[in-house]
Amino acid sequence: MIKKPFSVVIACYNCEKYLEETITSLLNQTIPFKENIQVILVNDGSTDNTEEICKKYLSQYPENIIYTYQENQGQAVARNSGLKHATGDYINFLDSDDKFSSNTFEEVLNFFKNNPEVNFASVPMFFFDGEDGEHPLNYKYETTKVVDLNNDWDFPQLHANSSFFKRDLFPKYEFATNIISSEDALMINQILIDNPSYGVVKNAKYWYRRRKNNSSTLNSVYLKKEFYHNRLKNYFKELIKLSKDKYNKVPEFIQYLIVYDLQWMFRINDVSEILEIDEIEQVYVDIKDILSHLNDNIILSLRDDKLNLRNHMLAIKYSNVNVDLNKVVTCQNIHSVYNDEIAYMYSSDKLIDQLDIHKIWLDIIEIRKNTLYISGYLMSFFKDEDIQIEVVKTTPSKKETFIAKRVYYQNTAKTFLNCSIEDRYNFDVEIPIEEDSTFEIITRFIGENCDENSTWNLTNDFSYYARLSTLSNYSISGNYFLKFRENKFHISKYSYLKMIKNEIPILLRILKRREEYYNSALLIRILYVLLYPFYRNKRIWLFMDKIESADDNAEHLYKYSINKSDGIKKYFTVDKKSGDFKRLSNLKNLLEFDSVKQRLIYLFAEKIISSHPDDEILNPFINKNEGQYAGLISSDKIFLQHGVTKDNVSSWLHKYEKNLKLIAAVSDDEAKSFLDDGYNYKKEIIQVLGFPRFDNLEKTQTEKQILIMPSWRKKLLYAPPQYIMDSEYFKAINSLINNKDLIEMAKKYGYKIIFKPHPRVYDYIELFDTNEYVKIDENSTYQELFKSSDLMITDYSSVAFDFAYMEKPLIYYQYANDYNFDEGYFKYKTMGFGEVTSTQDELIAIVEEYLKNDCQMKDEYKSRVDNFYKYKDKNNCKRVYDAILKL
Repeated sequence: MIKKPFSVVIACYNCEKYLEETITSLLNQTIPFKENIQVILVNDGSTDNTEEICKKYLSQYPENIIYTYQENQGQAVARNSGLKHATGDYINFLDSDDKFSSNTFEEVLNFFKNNPEVNFASVPMFFFDGEDGEHPLNYKYETTKVVDLNNDWDFPQLHANSSFFKRDLFPKYEFATNIISSEDALMINQILIDNPSYGVVKNAKYWYRRRKNNSSTLNSVYLKKEFYHNRLKNYFKELIKLSKDKYNKVPEFIQYLIVYDLQWMFRINDVSEILEIDEIEQVYVDIKDILSHLNDNIILSLRDDKLNLRNHMLAIKYSNVNVDLNKVVTCQNIHSVYNDEIAYMYSSDKLIDQLDIHKIWLDIIEIRKNTLYISGYLMSFFKDEDIQIEVVKTTPSKKETFIAKRVYYQNTAKTFLNCSIEDRYNFDVEIPIEEDSTFEIITRFIGENCDENSTWNLTNDFSYYARLSTLSNYSISGNYFLKFRENKFHISKYSYLKMIKNEIPILLRILKRREEYYNSALLIRILYVLLYPFYRNKRIWLFMDKIESADDNAEHLYKYSINKSDGIKKYFTVDKKSGDFKRLSNLKNLLEFDSVKQRLIYLFAEKIISSHPDDEILNPFINKNEGQYAGLISSDKIFLQHGVTKDNVSSWLHKYEKNLKLIAAVSDDEAKSFLDDGYNYKKEIIQVLGFPRFDNLEKTQTEKQILIMPSWRKKLLYAPPQYIMDSEYFKAINSLINNKDLIEMAKKYGYKIIFKPHPRVYDYIELFDTNEYVKIDENSTYQELFKSSDLMITDYSSVAFDFAYMEKPLIYYQYANDYNFDEGYFKYKTMGFGEVTSTQDELIAIVEEYLKNDCQMKDEYKSRVDNFYKYKDKNNCKRVYDAILKL
């Protein structure tokens, strides 16, 4: 094999889907592959077709490619092994699912020819596949140059895959095998400690794959204990030790590298399921030790820190940290000080925050029945008892001050590694209004040594669901015109001329900025303004379930109400690609979701009526620069519910984000639960009306089948396949649908078994073992399955309420206490509609008891059904429709 300028070591592990694309990027370089590039493919014990792909290219390019196999030992070992075969002058460690731009090797070769003294050079990184964009460190690549880290100390280099190293660096340096995910950064910075300079090559690109199925090593590494302990000890502390051995101090570029890379660990909110109490305590002992070697100015220089991790690290550095029995981490000596001008917050004697630098973020700004409603929050390190939010109302004749109510929600604090220092002070205020009035939000410090002057008019800004933005800064409600200007809210009388005068500057700003989706924004806003005089007084209701599907409460209510003579124009919307769009093609006023007409109807709608309350589902402008439309949206959201609420879901269904005007419940107990702390809804918002879809639930002829319908575990969202397969959730379900005793019993009594997974489970359905008897259902509607099935097995899913409504038997198989939400009012053992069991043996015994009895619900559970549901009279649609009419 003739010596080539470049050697590329590729550690391969189960990469059959991506490896050919990776190798092809080397074949297609602007310098000839055969003369310039050696490839060492190290198969790290793959169990898929990786070996066949490697051997295919080996046979095609025997003079360029070396293939070796090893038992699975990890990427670091594989790379070290590949290095032994590398003969090129410059060595790269390309990941097996990534790729280079075609000019990369030519650009790098030219760089080394012009800068022969440089040990290694790197190229900018760009994301593709599951995520677009570029790496946050790409600011380093404004020009091609040699970086002197003594000057450019905030130019850290962490990745070997986007770097090219001189071969004579090895074997002095190698990839560490006692850490995971940071072996690149450790080796590179060992090199840099010895010689703090490297090259950056602007006009090349490394394409870094963010896998859609989250199966990469990086996506799963944070779930392992080693990510915390070994990384802190063998990466950060090792670099500190090496620095002190050479310089008797830690150079600024190593300090910044540690701050930059430590932030990704801090971004992990909760480690309580990964680490024990003593392990969390040790993590913080190590972190505090590491931070003690970092200068405050370096910590505070962390770029692009939208989460304010800088001050969080600083607080940890100077605080006494405590870990309680619930694995919650607190800092003991955080305190505020007011000095006649500014309110400060300190960790010990170190300044970590000051009140006057913050914003007031607004979630709700709306006018209803001559009242202005404002909800928002202040995010800071200050404690609740130190803050008061006030609104000053000014009219031509007087000035009044309204003190806002402090509101408590769940999970509003910023939590990093189980530690919450920065929290939201949420507030609500209601103010009677009149024309020609102005409203100004004031933040008052009421802590120690405060006085009448400890107030600030902080800058106001808007959350994405605020229905107002700094761009789309006016809204119309009845005869009131509300405008945000000069950090105040101004209310005056509506006129169409005033609307046009205020719209023109917005259109010009959109045109000038030319942000993403600006063309659509211009079109929709112009159409909206032109149509406004004709639609202003029209009554429009827009119904929908989900974007991709219907067949839920909204569809059933829509079919009931569409022909009512009430002067209201009604529409139903669903994605045109959905099977339900075709099914409903004969339905009157069916709209294609996200069409121009649907978007305009959304803006003009008086009510948005849905079984789902999230703007991510309902709002066609979300993720399309929604701030360009904010002021135009004024509809009330009616929540019909998707499932009966039985748990405390206040961490999700809170007022400040959803701002619902009606929640339809099925029982008094359920309705009362929405008044618990954390929701912040008024009593009249929650009404016991029944679910519209229940009107069509009838106990008809079944098909002799057992229905298995487990719920979902949100901790598995975006988790890699191996983590999912190791979870109790996956093991319990996979075992159940393949349980031989259950299958044989079903055969004996003549029953089919249907497994209907939660919609999110379909993303990894191929991980489950299958058999010929149990059918995995992907197409049937829920109501079809409820009606055709005789017995349901679930865990915590609310589908049980639909099934029980028909007085059909069900069993709760709760193999572990791993559900998403905190237990609410509904107690399964005393209120549930079937037996509760934690073992499969007991579950199968109960199933057989039901099969022997032709699947009849027991009297005990029939009684619970009668006691739970307030209505079983098939008039749910009528009650809900009438309630919406009265709003």
